[in-house]
Amino acid sequence: MKAIEAQTCVEAWLRACDYLLSRDQEDWRAYNVVLEVAKPLALPEGDRAVVSLLDTFLTTRGGLPINSVVNTIFPALLYQRHGATGLAGRYLTEIYPAVKRHPDWQWGTYAQRLFQRIDHTGSDVKPLETLVNKLRSQLALNGPQRAVYELGTVDPFMDIPIYDPASDRNRPIGGPCLTHLSVKLTTDRRVMLTGFYRSHFYVQRALGNLLGLAHLQNFIAKETGLEIGPLVCHSSMAQLELQSRKWGKADVAGLIEQARAVRQPAAA
Repeated sequence: MKAIEAQTCVEAWLRACDYLLSRDQEDWRAYNVVLEVAKPLALPEGDRAVVSLLDTFLTTRGGLPINSVVNTIFPALLYQRHGATGLAGRYLTEIYPAVKRHPDWQWGTYAQRLFQRIDHTGSDVKPLETLVNKLRSQLALNGPQRAVYELGTVDPFMDIPIYDPASDRNRPIGGPCLTHLSVKLTTDRRVMLTGFYRSHFYVQRALGNLLGLAHLQNFIAKETGLEIGPLVCHSSMAQLELQSRKWGKADVAGLIEQARAVRQPAAA
Protein backbone atom coordinates (compact mmCIF):
# COMPACT_ATOMS: atom_id res chain seq x y z
CA MET A 1 0.00 0.00 0.00
CA LYS A 2 1.13 3.55 -0.76
CA ALA A 3 -0.50 6.57 0.91
CA ILE A 4 0.08 10.00 -0.60
CA GLU A 5 -1.07 13.29 0.95
CA ALA A 6 -1.12 16.36 -1.26
CA GLN A 7 -2.61 19.83 -1.41
CA THR A 8 -4.02 19.64 -4.95
CA CYS A 9 -5.24 17.03 -7.41
CA VAL A 10 -2.32 17.71 -9.75
CA GLU A 11 0.22 17.34 -6.95
CA ALA A 12 -1.35 14.05 -5.86
CA TRP A 13 -1.40 12.73 -9.44
CA LEU A 14 2.21 13.71 -10.08
CA ARG A 15 3.48 12.21 -6.83
CA ALA A 16 1.61 8.98 -7.60
CA CYS A 17 3.14 8.92 -11.08
CA ASP A 18 6.60 9.34 -9.57
CA TYR A 19 5.89 6.40 -7.26
CA LEU A 20 4.72 4.23 -10.15
CA LEU A 21 7.80 5.16 -12.19
CA SER A 22 9.96 3.92 -9.31
CA ARG A 23 8.37 0.48 -9.68
CA ASP A 24 9.72 -0.18 -13.18
CA GLN A 25 10.50 -3.76 -12.26
CA GLU A 26 6.75 -4.36 -11.88
CA ASP A 27 5.71 -2.69 -15.12
CA TRP A 28 4.80 0.65 -13.49
CA ARG A 29 2.00 -0.97 -11.54
CA ALA A 30 1.10 -0.92 -7.84
CA TYR A 31 -1.75 -2.07 -5.64
CA ASN A 32 -3.70 0.05 -3.16
CA VAL A 33 -2.45 3.53 -3.95
CA VAL A 34 -4.41 5.95 -1.76
CA LEU A 35 -4.39 9.68 -2.47
CA GLU A 36 -5.71 12.33 -0.07
CA VAL A 37 -6.15 15.82 -1.52
CA ALA A 38 -6.58 18.65 0.99
CA LYS A 39 -7.82 21.28 -1.51
CA PRO A 40 -9.51 19.40 -4.37
CA LEU A 41 -10.63 22.47 -6.33
CA ALA A 42 -7.32 24.33 -6.12
CA LEU A 43 -5.63 24.76 -9.49
CA PRO A 44 -2.72 27.21 -9.23
CA GLU A 45 -0.78 28.32 -12.28
CA GLY A 46 1.77 25.50 -12.22
CA ASP A 47 -0.98 22.92 -11.87
CA ARG A 48 -2.88 24.40 -14.82
CA ALA A 49 0.30 24.07 -16.86
CA VAL A 50 0.46 20.35 -15.98
CA VAL A 51 -3.18 19.85 -17.01
CA SER A 52 -2.48 21.57 -20.34
CA LEU A 53 0.66 19.49 -20.86
CA LEU A 54 -1.15 16.21 -20.21
CA ASP A 55 -4.09 17.25 -22.37
CA THR A 56 -1.76 17.99 -25.30
CA PHE A 57 0.08 14.71 -24.74
CA LEU A 58 -3.17 12.74 -24.89
CA THR A 59 -4.94 14.51 -27.74
CA THR A 60 -1.91 14.52 -30.06
CA ARG A 61 -1.58 10.76 -29.58
CA GLY A 62 -5.19 9.78 -30.11
CA GLY A 63 -6.19 9.82 -26.44
CA LEU A 64 -9.18 11.54 -24.87
CA PRO A 65 -9.09 15.20 -23.80
CA ILE A 66 -8.99 15.63 -20.03
CA ASN A 67 -12.32 17.48 -20.07
CA SER A 68 -13.99 14.44 -21.63
CA VAL A 69 -12.81 12.33 -18.70
CA VAL A 70 -13.90 14.99 -16.19
CA ASN A 71 -17.37 15.21 -17.73
CA THR A 72 -18.00 11.48 -17.48
CA ILE A 73 -18.03 11.97 -13.70
CA PHE A 74 -19.53 15.43 -13.39
CA PRO A 75 -20.25 18.12 -16.03
CA ALA A 76 -19.12 21.14 -14.03
CA LEU A 77 -19.58 23.70 -16.81
CA LEU A 78 -23.17 22.56 -17.34
CA TYR A 79 -23.81 22.99 -13.61
CA GLN A 80 -22.26 26.46 -13.71
CA ARG A 81 -24.49 27.49 -16.60
CA HIS A 82 -27.81 25.91 -15.62
CA GLY A 83 -27.63 25.16 -11.89
CA ALA A 84 -28.91 22.00 -10.25
CA THR A 85 -32.39 22.32 -11.73
CA GLY A 86 -31.41 21.96 -15.37
CA LEU A 87 -28.25 19.93 -14.89
CA ALA A 88 -29.45 16.35 -15.17
CA GLY A 89 -31.97 16.95 -17.95
CA ARG A 90 -29.52 18.79 -20.17
CA TYR A 91 -26.76 16.25 -19.60
CA LEU A 92 -29.00 13.28 -20.38
CA THR A 93 -30.50 14.84 -23.52
CA GLU A 94 -27.67 16.98 -24.92
CA ILE A 95 -24.37 15.40 -23.85
CA TYR A 96 -24.86 11.78 -22.88
CA PRO A 97 -26.20 10.51 -26.24
CA ALA A 98 -23.00 11.68 -27.99
CA VAL A 99 -20.68 10.39 -25.25
CA LYS A 100 -22.32 6.97 -25.25
CA ARG A 101 -21.34 6.47 -28.88
CA HIS A 102 -17.67 6.35 -27.86
CA PRO A 103 -16.52 2.70 -27.51
CA ASP A 104 -15.00 3.37 -24.06
CA TRP A 105 -18.40 4.30 -22.63
CA GLN A 106 -20.89 1.97 -24.25
CA TRP A 107 -21.76 0.86 -20.71
CA GLY A 108 -22.73 4.46 -19.92
CA THR A 109 -21.02 7.14 -17.83
CA TYR A 110 -20.74 7.75 -14.12
CA ALA A 111 -22.66 11.02 -14.45
CA GLN A 112 -25.52 9.25 -16.22
CA ARG A 113 -25.71 6.68 -13.43
CA LEU A 114 -25.61 9.43 -10.83
CA PHE A 115 -28.38 11.44 -12.46
CA GLN A 116 -30.93 8.81 -13.45
CA ARG A 117 -31.64 5.11 -13.13
CA ILE A 118 -34.66 2.89 -13.61
CA ASP A 119 -35.46 0.63 -10.66
CA HIS A 120 -36.85 -2.92 -10.71
CA THR A 121 -40.43 -1.59 -10.85
CA GLY A 122 -39.68 0.57 -13.89
CA SER A 123 -39.78 3.77 -11.84
CA ASP A 124 -37.46 6.69 -12.54
CA VAL A 125 -34.86 7.15 -9.77
CA LYS A 126 -32.56 10.17 -9.35
CA PRO A 127 -29.79 8.85 -7.08
CA LEU A 128 -27.62 11.97 -6.70
CA GLU A 129 -30.64 14.18 -6.07
CA THR A 130 -31.83 11.68 -3.46
CA LEU A 131 -28.47 11.74 -1.72
CA VAL A 132 -28.36 15.54 -1.59
CA ASN A 133 -31.87 15.62 -0.12
CA LYS A 134 -30.87 13.02 2.45
CA LEU A 135 -27.88 15.10 3.51
CA ARG A 136 -30.03 18.23 3.72
CA SER A 137 -32.54 16.48 5.96
CA GLN A 138 -29.75 15.26 8.25
CA LEU A 139 -28.26 18.74 8.51
CA ALA A 140 -31.58 20.00 9.87
CA LEU A 141 -31.13 17.75 12.91
CA ASN A 142 -29.15 18.54 16.05
CA GLY A 143 -26.96 15.49 15.56
CA PRO A 144 -26.76 14.66 11.83
CA GLN A 145 -25.40 11.31 10.74
CA ARG A 146 -21.87 11.56 9.39
CA ALA A 147 -21.45 8.28 7.51
CA VAL A 148 -24.70 7.19 5.88
CA TYR A 149 -24.15 8.59 2.38
CA GLU A 150 -22.86 5.63 0.38
CA LEU A 151 -23.02 5.78 -3.40
CA GLY A 152 -22.18 2.37 -4.65
CA THR A 153 -23.03 -1.27 -4.96
CA VAL A 154 -25.08 -2.13 -1.88
CA ASP A 155 -28.36 -1.94 -3.76
CA PRO A 156 -28.29 -1.16 -7.50
CA PHE A 157 -31.75 0.38 -7.29
CA MET A 158 -31.64 2.35 -4.03
CA ASP A 159 -28.02 3.50 -3.99
CA ILE A 160 -26.03 5.06 -6.82
CA PRO A 161 -24.96 2.12 -8.98
CA ILE A 162 -21.52 3.21 -10.17
CA TYR A 163 -20.83 -0.48 -10.62
CA ASP A 164 -24.12 -2.22 -11.32
CA PRO A 165 -23.97 -5.99 -10.69
CA ALA A 166 -26.98 -6.57 -12.88
CA SER A 167 -25.37 -5.16 -16.02
CA ASP A 168 -21.63 -5.08 -15.35
CA ARG A 169 -20.75 -8.42 -13.74
CA ASN A 170 -20.03 -10.26 -17.01
CA ARG A 171 -17.95 -7.55 -18.70
CA PRO A 172 -14.39 -8.88 -19.22
CA ILE A 173 -13.12 -5.35 -19.92
CA GLY A 174 -14.40 -1.86 -20.71
CA GLY A 175 -16.81 -1.55 -17.81
CA PRO A 176 -16.77 1.08 -15.05
CA CYS A 177 -13.53 1.30 -13.05
CA LEU A 178 -14.99 3.57 -10.36
CA THR A 179 -16.98 1.11 -8.26
CA HIS A 180 -17.91 3.01 -5.11
CA LEU A 181 -18.31 6.53 -3.75
CA SER A 182 -18.59 7.37 -0.09
CA VAL A 183 -19.63 10.81 1.17
CA LYS A 184 -18.85 11.81 4.75
CA LEU A 185 -19.85 14.79 6.88
CA THR A 186 -16.81 15.87 8.89
CA THR A 187 -16.92 17.16 12.46
CA ASP A 188 -16.62 20.75 11.22
CA ARG A 189 -19.38 20.13 8.66
CA ARG A 190 -17.41 19.81 5.49
CA VAL A 191 -18.13 17.31 2.72
CA MET A 192 -15.50 14.59 2.29
CA LEU A 193 -15.62 12.32 -0.76
CA THR A 194 -13.88 8.97 -1.16
CA GLY A 195 -13.76 7.17 -4.50
CA PHE A 196 -12.72 3.53 -4.92
CA TYR A 197 -11.32 2.34 -8.27
CA ARG A 198 -10.93 -1.35 -9.02
CA SER A 199 -8.36 -0.45 -11.72
CA HIS A 200 -6.92 2.94 -12.55
CA PHE A 201 -5.03 4.14 -15.63
CA TYR A 202 -2.82 7.03 -14.54
CA VAL A 203 -1.89 8.34 -17.99
CA GLN A 204 -5.30 8.54 -19.67
CA ARG A 205 -7.72 8.70 -16.76
CA ALA A 206 -6.47 9.44 -13.25
CA LEU A 207 -5.99 13.22 -13.33
CA GLY A 208 -9.29 13.77 -15.15
CA ASN A 209 -10.95 11.42 -12.65
CA LEU A 210 -9.58 13.39 -9.70
CA LEU A 211 -10.79 16.68 -11.17
CA GLY A 212 -14.19 15.18 -11.97
CA LEU A 213 -14.55 13.83 -8.42
CA ALA A 214 -13.59 17.26 -7.07
CA HIS A 215 -16.37 18.90 -9.09
CA LEU A 216 -18.87 16.27 -7.93
CA GLN A 217 -17.79 16.88 -4.34
CA ASN A 218 -18.18 20.62 -4.85
CA PHE A 219 -21.69 20.12 -6.24
CA ILE A 220 -22.76 18.17 -3.15
CA ALA A 221 -21.20 20.80 -0.87
CA LYS A 222 -22.81 23.75 -2.66
CA GLU A 223 -26.26 22.15 -2.84
CA THR A 224 -26.20 21.47 0.91
CA GLY A 225 -24.63 24.78 1.97
CA LEU A 226 -21.42 23.16 3.19
CA GLU A 227 -17.72 23.67 2.60
CA ILE A 228 -15.67 21.19 0.61
CA GLY A 229 -13.34 18.91 2.58
CA PRO A 230 -10.64 16.43 1.60
CA LEU A 231 -10.94 14.20 -1.45
CA VAL A 232 -9.67 10.63 -1.13
CA CYS A 233 -9.04 8.33 -4.09
CA HIS A 234 -8.21 4.66 -3.52
CA SER A 235 -6.81 2.91 -6.59
CA SER A 236 -6.98 -0.81 -5.89
CA MET A 237 -4.64 -1.27 -8.85
CA ALA A 238 -2.83 1.74 -10.30
CA GLN A 239 -0.69 1.72 -13.41
CA LEU A 240 1.06 4.01 -15.85
CA GLU A 241 -0.44 2.21 -18.79
CA LEU A 242 1.25 1.91 -22.18
CA GLN A 243 -0.57 2.12 -25.51
CA SER A 244 1.34 0.33 -28.24
CA ARG A 245 0.13 2.60 -31.04
CA LYS A 246 -0.15 5.80 -28.98
CA TRP A 247 2.66 6.03 -26.41
CA GLY A 248 5.48 3.96 -25.00
CA LYS A 249 7.72 4.00 -21.94
CA ALA A 250 9.96 6.79 -23.16
CA ASP A 251 6.91 8.97 -23.90
CA VAL A 252 5.43 8.44 -20.43
CA ALA A 253 8.73 8.99 -18.62
CA GLY A 254 9.26 12.18 -20.62
CA LEU A 255 5.74 13.36 -19.84
CA ILE A 256 6.25 13.00 -16.09
CA GLU A 257 9.63 14.74 -16.27
CA GLN A 258 8.09 17.66 -18.17
CA ALA A 259 5.18 17.80 -15.72
CA ARG A 260 7.58 18.15 -12.81
CA ALA A 261 9.40 20.94 -14.63
CA VAL A 262 6.34 23.03 -15.57
CA ARG A 263 4.89 22.73 -12.06
CA GLN A 264 8.14 23.62 -10.29
CA PRO A 265 7.55 27.40 -10.06
CA ALA A 266 4.30 26.80 -8.16
CA ALA A 267 5.95 24.25 -5.90
CA ALA A 268 8.90 26.50 -5.01
